[in-house]
Amino acid sequence: MVEEQAIVVKCENKHVWVQTQRQSSCGHCSVKNTCGTQVLSKVLGNKTAHVRCLNTLESKSADNSSHLTPGDRVIIGLEESTLLTGSLLIYFLPLVTMILLGGLSVFAAKIWWPEGIDLASVIASISGLLIGLQLAQKFSKNQGKQRYEPVIIKKLPSCQTLIP
Repeated sequence: MVEEQAIVVKCENKHVWVQTQRQSSCGHCSVKNTCGTQVLSKVLGNKTAHVRCLNTLESKSADNSSHLTPGDRVIIGLEESTLLTGSLLIYFLPLVTMILLGGLSVFAAKIWWPEGIDLASVIASISGLLIGLQLAQKFSKNQGKQRYEPVIIKKLPSCQTLIP
């Protein structure tokens, strides 16, 4: 499970909005002075992100010790398999459909429209990308939105600080 520390911002019914600090591992690497990621990290900075998480603590605890309020520090998590599946769905599927339709259009254009091969491949590639994005959206809806949603793993003691 991929875990991250966060601060509760807003509580809803079964969900909690948390604020996380986007962190870069730059500065700890031996090649930090020659790395392009270091430059991007300096430009983008460590910004915060607001994430909606499923509050699993309420259902696990009968007492009120796990009741979350704004300002509480928590650990959120997402399964590695979910992260991998979501990444493949969002990035790989649209890329494959774009390349597939672009390649098929080249072969078809050679037969029916030899002077328009470039235009046909561009139009088909863009169409393939859009179709792939639509398919990714359809598959993610069929698998359920909650599958790709991070969950609250545990509530940290109020005296424990976030690790940078």
